[in-house]
Amino acid sequence: MHPPVWASSHAARALAAPVKTLWVIRLWGDFDAHSIHVVERVTYELLQRSVTPVVFDLRQVVFANTALLNHLIALRLHRPVGLVGADRLMRLMIEVSGAALPVFPDLDAALTALSADEAP
Repeated sequence: MHPPVWASSHAARALAAPVKTLWVIRLWGDFDAHSIHVVERVTYELLQRSVTPVVFDLRQVVFANTALLNHLIALRLHRPVGLVGADRLMRLMIEVSGAALPVFPDLDAALTALSADEAP
């Protein structure tokens, strides 16, 4: 089992940990051009360690703009990605962008759906 990966700044925090058959990246705080490096660092480490799908837990995100959305879209090119806890603004940004980023009602639903995608 891989150890957790984390990074933080004055405005944001990210923690990635394996959960069952995939990785969950939990985010806290504000994510914009000045703090996106926090999630980029954790994601980069994760990409080096694993090839499994990734779920982003956004329940503790206070603010996120297109910097986070662009990061999620870029990661989608490398891995299946799902979101939990996306607020109204994040859902609207996803819809307007046309991004194929599934939003799940809870972590269990995300784990079930993305784990099923990996089944042979």
